[in-house]
Parts: sequence; C-alpha cells; structure tokens
Amino acid sequence: MSGYVLSLVAGWVAGAAANWAADILPAWRTEGPARARRQFDPRHDWTLWWYPFRRGHCAHCGQRRSLRAPLLEIGMMLLFALEWRVFGREWPLLLIAWAYAAFLLLVLVIDVEHRRVLNIMLAPAVVVTIAVSLLPGGLDPLNALLGGAVGFGLFFAMAILGRGALGAGDVKLAGLIGLMTGYPGVLAALFIGIVLGGSAALLLILSRRAGRKSYMPYAPYLSLGALVVLLQALK
Repeated sequence: MSGYVLSLVAGWVAGAAANWAADILPAWRTEGPARARRQFDPRHDWTLWWYPFRRGHCAHCGQRRSLRAPLLEIGMMLLFALEWRVFGREWPLLLIAWAYAAFLLLVLVIDVEHRRVLNIMLAPAVVVTIAVSLLPGGLDPLNALLGGAVGFGLFFAMAILGRGALGAGDVKLAGLIGLMTGYPGVLAALFIGIVLGGSAALLLILSRRAGRKSYMPYAPYLSLGALVVLLQALK
C-alpha cells in the first residue's frame, strides 16, 4: 500500500510540474524566455485540491484554470500507480518509466492545446533518452538507436508520401519514441498510435466535425502508443 501512496504522490507532483510546463513552454519561442518564464507556484499549478470547490478559479490569483489542469494531475497519478504495479521496487526501471510517462503526457497535452510538438522539449529528451540507455536497467544502447532510426525513418517516409499529412514534429517524436522503446517495440508503439489516430479521424469525419483534409494532432496518439509499449519494453 505504501508503494501506491508514494506513486500517487509522485504522480501528483509530476502533474503539477507538467501544468506549469504546459503553460510556459509553448510561449517560449514566440515570447522569449523572459516573458514566457514564470515561477512554479503550487497554489496555481497544483490544482486538484481546490479546483472542484472553486469552480476552477485559482485560489491564489483568481484566474480561471482550464479542466486540463486537474485532469493532467489525475492522469499522471493513475499512470504512475500503474507503473508501480508493473515495476514494483525495480527502482531504475520505475524511475525511467515515470520520467517517460511525464514527458509523453506533457507532449500529448501541448499538442492538443497548441497543435505543436516543441523542439525545446524534443532536443533535450533525445540526449536524456540516449544517456538513459547507457544506465543499468535501460534498453541496450544499440537497440535504442536502432529503434530511433526505424521510427524516424518510417515517419519521414510517411511524411513525404503523405504530402503534409504528418508534421516535422510528428516525425521527430516518432524517432524519440523509437529511442525509448527500442526495436521492435517502436513498430508496435507507432502501429498503436496510427490505429488510434486513424480511428479518431474516422469518427470525426463520420460525425462531420472534420473533413478529409482537416488537420488533427497526431502526437497524442503516438504518445499513447508509446506509453502502452513502454510498460513491456522496459521489462
């Protein structure tokens, strides 16, 4: 029981940090570091304890927070608890899984809200993921690099053949997912992401909420596919 409590608390902290990052990172390129930067404030970013009782208005500044804030915290808590169930006290694997989960959920949220996969996130994540593969408990470095090459290569080819169906951010994210999951895990992760994304697009078209040429964010589905496969790839 103590392990689940620890994982829920860790997920709540990670969710609050992800709320802060989701607010500032999309503005980094357009507004510059000075204007985009704001300090993490638990009263503003750690919303779950006050959100239902204040109708979403921040207890600190009175600003209306979107439903994304508490949902991200809840999602992070549940995912961290699930990964505790899978990895238990295998601390190196658990910490890697928690870090990847926090990153992928943040990518998901930012792409849903801003239709962007941020280079400011991807570039450091590539370096960190390669470094993680060198640690005990991580994927074999050559396997990770092979997965990254396969993921990037497949989506690069799809982007060219699809003539704009995929953005450059999706291609780079596929490469990063390959580094995280290795080979052949990357194939399963991308396949799940493609199926989820295609199903969502079909539902939107059938409900006439989108057309065949409408743009839809793909990174959320790729992130979900990666999260599913990572539970097995790290074992």
